[in-house]
Amino acid sequence: MSRHLLIDTDPGIDDALAILLAVSSPDARIEAITTVAGNVSVELATVNARRILAVAAPDPMPPVFQGAQTPLKRALITAAHVHGDD
Repeated sequence: MSRHLLIDTDPGIDDALAILLAVSSPDARIEAITTVAGNVSVELATVNARRILAVAAPDPMPPVFQGAQTPLKRALITAAHVHGDD
């Protein structure tokens, strides 16, 4: 029986690996991915999530939805110095 997953992410290398593991697991089905600003801007996070899925090519391909551009209660601090510019 598959676990149905909604992944909410700001894909840097750590989240990219987690998405790839979920895609490759016979016990998981990614229903959708939502992106938020964090490691990078939300726009770039959305591009990164779509790139990860393009490489992994899961079947079925889950939709990717862009989420919040900034945190609710603090200023956005990205981590390009850790995860790179993209």
